Amino acid sequence: MKNIFFSLPLLLMTFLASCGSATQGDEMPADLAGKQELLRTKKAELRALAQEIEALEDTIYALDPSLAPKAALVAYETLEPASFQGFARVQATVTAAETAMATPEIAGRILRMNFAEGDAIRKGQLVAVLDVESITTQRAELETAADLAKTVFERQQRLWEQNLGSEIQYLQAKNNYERVQQQLKSFDVQTSKRNVYAPLSGTVSQVMLRTGESAMPGAPILSILSTNDLDVVADASEDLLSKVKLRQKVKVTVPALNLEFEAPISRIGKTVDPANRTFEVEVDVPSKYLGQLKANLLAEVEVLNFTADQLIVVSQDHIQQEIDGRRYVFTVAEGDDGQVARKTFIETGESYDNRAIITSGLKAGDRVITDGARGLTDGQRVSISQNPIQ
Repeated sequence: MKNIFFSLPLLLMTFLASCGSATQGDEMPADLAGKQELLRTKKAELRALAQEIEALEDTIYALDPSLAPKAALVAYETLEPASFQGFARVQATVTAAETAMATPEIAGRILRMNFAEGDAIRKGQLVAVLDVESITTQRAELETAADLAKTVFERQQRLWEQNLGSEIQYLQAKNNYERVQQQLKSFDVQTSKRNVYAPLSGTVSQVMLRTGESAMPGAPILSILSTNDLDVVADASEDLLSKVKLRQKVKVTVPALNLEFEAPISRIGKTVDPANRTFEVEVDVPSKYLGQLKANLLAEVEVLNFTADQLIVVSQDHIQQEIDGRRYVFTVAEGDDGQVARKTFIETGESYDNRAIITSGLKAGDRVITDGARGLTDGQRVSISQNPIQ
């Protein structure tokens, strides 16, 4: 193939000189037909001049090959059908598999709170102590009545054993004494509930009430997240319903920790949120990552979305783009004087992990330039690297 890159500046200078002479030495036609005829004449002269330049270049290069332009050094990859897997990235959150609230069973003012947010806590640890002064006061009053009831009962019992007094009086005294004892036991039970214990081991996520504030029965005073069992919960689009399967392994990425791991899907939501048309996908976190992860960290889950075989797949690093948006790659083709780079326009389909499916433009056996493609022009001579990718 004739190479004109070296002669292009000379060609343009000659053409401009020719145009200048036409406007100065030749009279410029006034009518349109005359201008068109002059343009055809000049184009013919330009073609003839280009042929003369090419012939002159060939003669010079034959006499001194060192002056010939060097071919661009490139490497290529021969395309063969390949399999392809595409994954959909779904936003997710690390969550505690189990949560619990520490709640008092009786009303009272908090005398002591033993934990703050973020503290580690074990099941059964004392969380808070409530003020039960009113119960203590009532019990003290009841103890006085209990002493009297005991005295009356013992006297009636002695009289009854001596066959003195009535049976009704004896039974009434006995019943009164036993009733007061039960009331004392009830107060003791109430008093023992002054202590609030942790129902779960984990981390304190929130403290609702502080020392000095009043607690009510059943109202939580702090919440606990179990750090011994974490899940990654993703909201997947409903078009992935047919793609996700229970126990299917997915890749989980936690950007904040630069952490990636694979884990099986443990639960698939049974309903689709009508607001955003998503359903929940839950993934169990392997035990070896529990120490690194924290609840509420953001994550990504990659769900298999597409898979096929016998496709033409190219690295996206090799794909370039025209100003008008068309995509192309450079391939190695045979020219008149050897191998040349050929700009080949393509259309792409699914892409993932920097690989794209080629839907048109390339076929098996084509040689796509992988190294040295940047800066090439269509038809430029190329020299193949010593170690091309086969």
